Amino acid sequence: MAEIKSIQMQDGKVEISLSISRDEYRILNHQTSDLIVFPCGKEELTYMLTTGKLGNSNRIMVPKKYLQSSHVKGLDKKVPSKIFIIDGDAYLLIKIKRSELGMPKFEEKI
Repeated sequence: MAEIKSIQMQDGKVEISLSISRDEYRILNHQTSDLIVFPCGKEELTYMLTTGKLGNSNRIMVPKKYLQSSHVKGLDKKVPSKIFIIDGDAYLLIKIKRSELGMPKFEEKI
């Protein structure tokens, strides 16, 4: 995750120096404008959505082909989210899958 290294305010503008991971740098793909910075910790993503089939008003649905193209094997059942309003535009940030690195997962085979 990105980390702010320094913040400077001059003439009504805010300049931020960031430290980002290789994955985040790859996602930027040399783009230097039209970027948004969102906090994504537990204290920010406070509204829980449910993934799965239709039938409840707080469900989030993502097409299988879209998930497969991004190599996401499945969604967590309860996912944290938040809506951010920036310059009149609304952005929905959802953490659809937690990393499973370092957490062994034991399943019973039948």
